[in-house]
Amino acid sequence: MIRYYNKKSRFDPFIDNVINALFHSDDTNATIELEFVKQLGDNHAGLCTGNTELVQIMLSERFSFECGDTSSYCDQELASTIAHELVHARQFIRGEMNDEDYMWKGVDYESSDYRDTPWEIEAYAMEKVLVDIYWETEDA
Repeated sequence: MIRYYNKKSRFDPFIDNVINALFHSDDTNATIELEFVKQLGDNHAGLCTGNTELVQIMLSERFSFECGDTSSYCDQELASTIAHELVHARQFIRGEMNDEDYMWKGVDYESSDYRDTPWEIEAYAMEKVLVDIYWETEDA
């Protein structure tokens, strides 16, 4: 059973649906902590760290332009980031990757570009599908 903690309840139905899509109820026993922060360093939209038992996700509410101005992410952009980082959470919980190196299922990807790593390829592909299926806008 996956347990998660999130302080922005408007995302709870989306998070529930994504977790149910990514994990089987008997898949594992782990905790995912989601924290929204004003802005992450290096203009990251989200960061995910963890292991097979505990995953921590930080989600940025704002981004910076090159000129120094900042703007808030809209709810759909936040939903995309949540989905992306929850895919990484699944990767950590399943032991496919870890925080210590660039290994993926026993293969070293240290010399690979960020977007060419298998964990990012999977997360980017799945975030779009998960948002398309589960994100409902208030206008709908």
